[in-house]
Amino acid sequence: MIAYNPAFLDNVDIFSPDELRLFQDLSAKVSLEKFLNNKSYVNKFGLDFIHTSALIEGNTYDKLDTMALIEYGRTAGGKKYSDAKMILNLRDAYDMLITQDLQPSKQTLKDLHYILSAEMVASNQRAVPRDKEVTITGCDYIPLATKEKLDDELNYLFEKSEDIKNPYNKAVYVHNNLAYLQYFTDCNKRTARVMLNVTLKNAGLMIYIPSEESVKEYLKSVVSYYETGSYDLFKRYFIDNYRRVVQMIEEIEISRENEQALKR
Repeated sequence: MIAYNPAFLDNVDIFSPDELRLFQDLSAKVSLEKFLNNKSYVNKFGLDFIHTSALIEGNTYDKLDTMALIEYGRTAGGKKYSDAKMILNLRDAYDMLITQDLQPSKQTLKDLHYILSAEMVASNQRAVPRDKEVTITGCDYIPLATKEKLDDELNYLFEKSEDIKNPYNKAVYVHNNLAYLQYFTDCNKRTARVMLNVTLKNAGLMIYIPSEESVKEYLKSVVSYYETGSYDLFKRYFIDNYRRVVQMIEEIEISRENEQALKR
C-alpha cells in the first residue's frame, strides 16, 4: 500500500513552457467572456460537464437522460434516485460556477461540497473533513485518516496555490491535490473538478469541459497521480480536453459565419 506523501503538494511546476504557450494560443481563440455571453454555449457545454462528471462517478444516466432531468425534471425509469440527485447537485454547482464570482479558496471548496454532497452523504458530513479512514477502489493509495492532519494539509494546499503565478498550473495543482487529499467523506473528485474551473474562471480563462470519451483517461490519470505524484498523464488528458472544447467552439463560430455570408 502507498501512504499519503506531503511532498506531492510542493510540486508546483506542472506544465512546460511549450505547453503554457499552447494554452496561451488556445485562450486567445476562445475567451471566457465570449463563452459566458453565449447562452447556447453555457447550456451545451454545461450539459457536457454535468453528464461527464457524473459518468466519472459511475452514474448510469446517459446524455439524453441527463438532459431530460435537467431541462424537464424527468427522471429515468429503472435508475437509482441517487443517480438523479448526483446530476441535480452537479447542475447546481455548475450554475454557481457560472453565475457567481468565486475565489479558489477553502470557503469556496466547502460551499461547493455542501451543494455536491446533498443527499450523497449524511447531513453532518457535508462540507466538513472526514473523521474516518477511506480506501480507493482500484488503487493502492491510502489517504490520511485524522481531521487535524487533513485540515493542516488543506490549509497548506491553498497557501501553496497562492504562490503559483500561472493559472493553468494553479488550476491543475488545485484539482489534483484536492482529489489526492480526499478531505471529505465522499464527492472529492467532483468537487475538485469544479474547483479547477473556479480557478480558471477567476483568472478570466475559458473553463474545462471533460469529454464522455475520455472518462477512462481521467480515472487513470488521477490514480497515477495518487500513486506516483506525477502530473504526466493528467497533463496529457487535460490538454486534450481543453483543446477539444476550444476547437469545437471555433468550428461553431466558423459555421455561423459561413451561414451569415450565404444570407448576404
